[in-house]
Amino acid sequence: MDKKTARRKGLESRAAIPEETRKEKDLLIQSRVIEKIRNRNVIGCYVNMNDEADTSLIRKYCYENGKILAVPKVTGKTLVFHRIESDEELKEGCFHVREPYKDRPVQPEDIDFMIVPLSSFDSSNNRTGYGKGFYDSVLERCPYKAGIAYEEQRADHIETDPWDIPLDEIITA
Repeated sequence: MDKKTARRKGLESRAAIPEETRKEKDLLIQSRVIEKIRNRNVIGCYVNMNDEADTSLIRKYCYENGKILAVPKVTGKTLVFHRIESDEELKEGCFHVREPYKDRPVQPEDIDFMIVPLSSFDSSNNRTGYGKGFYDSVLERCPYKAGIAYEEQRADHIETDPWDIPLDEIITA
């Protein structure tokens, strides 16, 4: 399936998940992620918006357990990750996404476990985002990359380009 079609179908499927089902799936996904980051120190994590898989409990776990949490900020045509110590350090930024406002950069190669948003994925751990390439600009520098999504966003196969970086795993519910 071409990326544009996979993206559209994944976003439509995600939007169609009933709110109660989404809440249940969010809890399951986040608990699975928390188990995987217990022995990691530097966590990269997006701040969810709209109907993306929720990351609020993951962020809370990081704050309460001494993890270094780095969240992305759009800078030009790429992402720069900055350390935050609470959600109070976020404000609305590019594309209405909450972003860090303090300048405390963390290099992608220093992030032990990068949590990546996606619009669709396949069994080969290929992903589509929103089509702007922001994550593709940093993923090859990350030692470990995990996407989180709802099972409804799975595609049979996503065609890739040479610059597309597959993830190490996709965590779903």
